[in-house]
Amino acid sequence: NKKLCLMSGEIIKMGPSQTMMFEVEDLSVASPATVSRVGIVFMQTVALGWEPLVDAWERKLPEHVRVHAPSKLLKAAIPSVL
Repeated sequence: NKKLCLMSGEIIKMGPSQTMMFEVEDLSVASPATVSRVGIVFMQTVALGWEPLVDAWERKLPEHVRVHAPSKLLKAAIPSVL
């Protein structure tokens, strides 16, 4: 029963293998029902810190670069700069 209901009234049915993810700036117009139905998790960016950004960046690097673990260098150097 996966349906995407648009503000225009249009309803788009999704298949069993389809998944949608949205990233929103805030939850100012989300109702409690919307939050509970779709399992929204709200995290402020300050709660994450900078390390997840470094980890995501490193995962996108080619393997021949990743083997040198540039994130270890960054994780050692950045705290002293902050």
